[in-house]
Amino acid sequence: MRKQGKSPGLSSSFASNSSLTASTSQGRMQRLVAHAALGNARLSTESQQSLHGSVASSDVVNVYAHPTPSLRTRMSGAISSLALSPGGDAVVIAGREILKILTVTPEEVTETLNLRVGSQSTLNFSSNDVKWGNNATKSKIATAATNGSILIWDIYRVGRKVDRIINEHARAVNRICFQPENGHILLSASQDGTMRCWDLRDSRSGAKLKFEGKSESVRDVQFNPVVHYDFAAAFETGTLQKWDMRNPKAMYDRKVSAHNGPCLTVDWHPTGRLVATGGRDKTIKVWDLNSDNRRPLYMMRTMAAVSRVQWRPDHDDEIASCALNTEKRIHIWDVRRPNIPKYAFDEHESTPTGFLWFNNDVIYSVAKDKYFIRQHIQSAYQPIDILRHNSLCWNIQGDLALAVDNSPTSEFVDSTTTRSSMASAAKIGKRTTSKPAAPEDAVQYIPQQTCAIGHLPLFDYETFTVFAENYEISDRDLAHSCEMNSQLAWKLGHYRTSQSWRIVSVLFQDAAKGKDTPNNDQQLAELMSNDMLSDTNESISRNGHPDQNAPLENNTDQDTFNEPPPSNLSRKDLWPAWQHDKMVHELFDFYTEQGDVQTCVTLYLVLRKYITIDEHRVVEWFTSYIDILRRLKLWTAVNAIINASDIPHIQEQNQASSATTIHITCSNCFKLVSGTAQGAWACDKCHRLLNPCSICHQTVKSLYVWCQGCNHGGHLDHMHDWFADEKECPTGCGHQCVL
Repeated sequence: MRKQGKSPGLSSSFASNSSLTASTSQGRMQRLVAHAALGNARLSTESQQSLHGSVASSDVVNVYAHPTPSLRTRMSGAISSLALSPGGDAVVIAGREILKILTVTPEEVTETLNLRVGSQSTLNFSSNDVKWGNNATKSKIATAATNGSILIWDIYRVGRKVDRIINEHARAVNRICFQPENGHILLSASQDGTMRCWDLRDSRSGAKLKFEGKSESVRDVQFNPVVHYDFAAAFETGTLQKWDMRNPKAMYDRKVSAHNGPCLTVDWHPTGRLVATGGRDKTIKVWDLNSDNRRPLYMMRTMAAVSRVQWRPDHDDEIASCALNTEKRIHIWDVRRPNIPKYAFDEHESTPTGFLWFNNDVIYSVAKDKYFIRQHIQSAYQPIDILRHNSLCWNIQGDLALAVDNSPTSEFVDSTTTRSSMASAAKIGKRTTSKPAAPEDAVQYIPQQTCAIGHLPLFDYETFTVFAENYEISDRDLAHSCEMNSQLAWKLGHYRTSQSWRIVSVLFQDAAKGKDTPNNDQQLAELMSNDMLSDTNESISRNGHPDQNAPLENNTDQDTFNEPPPSNLSRKDLWPAWQHDKMVHELFDFYTEQGDVQTCVTLYLVLRKYITIDEHRVVEWFTSYIDILRRLKLWTAVNAIINASDIPHIQEQNQASSATTIHITCSNCFKLVSGTAQGAWACDKCHRLLNPCSICHQTVKSLYVWCQGCNHGGHLDHMHDWFADEKECPTGCGHQCVL
């Protein structure tokens, strides 16, 4: 709810827009500029002193020394961006339909100026981004339009506030920024893939500098807060580039493949060394652009694509972020604990479109829900408090890790030291140059949880791996496969499994040879006990236990077995018909109950020509087995099992994974080659052919092979013939290629 009434600062300098006259407006604008200049002087002094390690207290910071409840102000339209005035007591908000200046105090938010009064609604006023100038341009506001225009607004100007319209970008402008300590320099990032720099003192000429990243559209650009001629840019291709304004004709100083997908936002650390980026791949990454390391120093995984990131002032390890869509909260992350946010604001009704830090505890945010909200850090909640403090987890090797809550609250051993530390931290804007405390005097933290790791012998990782890599899964020679698998199981001490393979071999050897009638008398007799024909009164139960039922009466004379059989009775008639299917299904049931999907899958692959099993059951075996193999990173075994399967649902896994695409970049314009219009050997943008074969110097329109060390390549057969006798690259670069 918007609060009305007179407020200090900018609000006292503005009257109702409808009643402003030319004379009174000019006087009030002069007071506004003077007030902004005073605030900017305080801000400049504070920033200069912070570089030397001692920061004086600021009046702006002292105003918010005590936290206040969140303030909400509803505007007339959706808000896409906001920017803080140099003095810090006002904020400009911009969107497709609005461009207003608000005065913000701990008690109220007041609308003080509508910059679009008297202006016709055109695409020039549909803003993607807004920035407030500094120093000499503290009365100027720049907005980036969706049609590629950049508008410079002068709040001192009488009547229509538009001072200048810049039309040089071919597509929408995504971000703009003023150079720190020099408000005359404005840098823009556009959807047309270029970055342009303007000197606002020269209103007649165009852009002074133009930077082409040889890539897709530029999503964000930011000046280095310390080295002002350096800036970082985020690109649609997921790359992060660092540029030096002193060398506009040269390429970027540094390029990093930051994200798997578009890189949407970038922000410099106050020290000027680290850069935080956010992308559509739902990650926030921190990079050191002064080192050659191409891996991020820190990485935080988020719930949605990241649209904005900003470092928290006076907290070197904390970053705030908001999502591109589907997430309405603003999170604050600690890079030292990347798995869960440290704080979360949940005030907006829709996805935030922008935010900024007023100081280290107060944050301003806007969203498509038409709300401008001022929030204090104490109004945020900590997601870790929602989580359970007791947990356990298994790993694939059978280790069990557990964490048990040890105490209801965190405890410090030295409470005196804690109170003194908290008192020191309460002094806003003051830093100490004293040496860190000695280890024996430092605060000792007692964790809230007790953690332990134990091993339970429920899964033999090494044996499982040996089976997966050496099991014979071919069904071409059943006897050979069964024999090899039986020997392997016997060597590994799995004697029951070894005997199972031998029994399967005996049962199906005639079927494997193509005979209709099984003739397994001799082999089965060796596997069966001779006690079947002995005269015994031992109790036999239906379950096979000799002590549960009454003895069977033996009324048959022993001599009956000694008489010769009739001449017309063959030995085969003495044996009942052996039920192969029933025994095999019982075998599968046994290993399924044991959870041994490895044996179930292997048995099925070897016997699938001779048995019929429910497909749903087989799919469960294969899915579970492949999942275990992938968790163990046994990729060769996974591929072998999928290829050997005859079930369409399982075979589709390889077909889906075969859709992996390796993008080729044009050597001339550095655009990704999609191979749609010109073919896979030409660039769709510049229409030039890609690198030819290093041997025949012709365009490669078939299989192309290249060295990942020197990036030279050519036709597969040409390269194969070359490296049959040579070791170095055929281009003469001197690289020892391996084909």
